[in-house]
Amino acid sequence: MSIRPVNVEEFKDLAAIWLDASIEAHHFIDPQYWRSQVTEMESNYLPLAQNYAIIQDDHTIGGFVSMVDGYLAALFIRIDLQRKGYGKLLLDWVKKQYDQIQLKVYQSNTKAFNFYTKNGFTIQEESIDSETGEKEFVMIWTRH
Repeated sequence: MSIRPVNVEEFKDLAAIWLDASIEAHHFIDPQYWRSQVTEMESNYLPLAQNYAIIQDDHTIGGFVSMVDGYLAALFIRIDLQRKGYGKLLLDWVKKQYDQIQLKVYQSNTKAFNFYTKNGFTIQEESIDSETGEKEFVMIWTRH
């Protein structure tokens, strides 16, 4: 297993992982919302970010993290590989690159919220996602 930068040709694979994992993790949002965002993810969001993938021994992408400066824009693991430590590996890898990381997480996504809390992130503020109307936490991690 290794972590490496993503190639542009892999954006379709990342968008597929993102879609499946988003629908699974965000059961409180209509799945059609996520489906309507795939093209935007592939052609606008991913190109703006620095994307890193965790590559399995069979050379397939197990998950990815997207950073925009010190902002963690995305961290998604293939559904069948979740809860196997891939997210923590990617997060720990990113923490080595930055002194401070900020992110947003939906308050209703308790698994993700607990994951980030367990990994040293603290709530900085609460906000509302203008796209979905969902409450979210702005969280921050700082190297000590």
